[in-house]
Amino acid sequence: MNKQNKVLIVNGSPRRSKNCSKIIENITKKLEENKINYEVLNIYRMNIDYCTACGYCERTGKCIIKDDMTPLYEAFDKSIGTIVVSPMFFQSISTKVKTLVDRTQAFYSSKYILKKPSIDIKKERRGMFIAVGGQPEYENQFLGGQLVMDLFFKCINTKLISNVYMSNSDEVAFSENMVFQEVLNEAVINYIKEINDLM
Repeated sequence: MNKQNKVLIVNGSPRRSKNCSKIIENITKKLEENKINYEVLNIYRMNIDYCTACGYCERTGKCIIKDDMTPLYEAFDKSIGTIVVSPMFFQSISTKVKTLVDRTQAFYSSKYILKKPSIDIKKERRGMFIAVGGQPEYENQFLGGQLVMDLFFKCINTKLISNVYMSNSDEVAFSENMVFQEVLNEAVINYIKEINDLM
């Protein structure tokens, strides 16, 4: 596979070796088995500053802030897909994932305001969102995060093909949740098929 066609996996958890990390290990194993190139972005170890709504991207299509987000614009552009794995914080994605999402305003501005996309809008990409909630399942548990992620995948010009939700992680960890493991496995198999169809 072309090195440019990576699947980017966003680890949106500040905790190491917990549920999100275990989920990502499960995914990367399957990607490796299918010889799909990938990169894990441990964003809590990266310097990504907050969007300040300065308006610079609305005039230029680019972000004025120079930090670890800067090379990610090119990475998203060259990627063939993105998988976001995030714990739920107050019925939404984690703080760092939201920061990452907000910084894709540069893509949004270039596409929808300036009409001069700074990301290749002709290239097909595939996305998947995986959310982990600590509480037992309840109605609209993941809706807040989903609404934000829907916009994120539109910004990075990636077709979101799967949303996978794990509830009750405070009581039943990923390693013990056989039902969710089956759901995840099916979603990843389908995702890999979609990626291979793009190659």
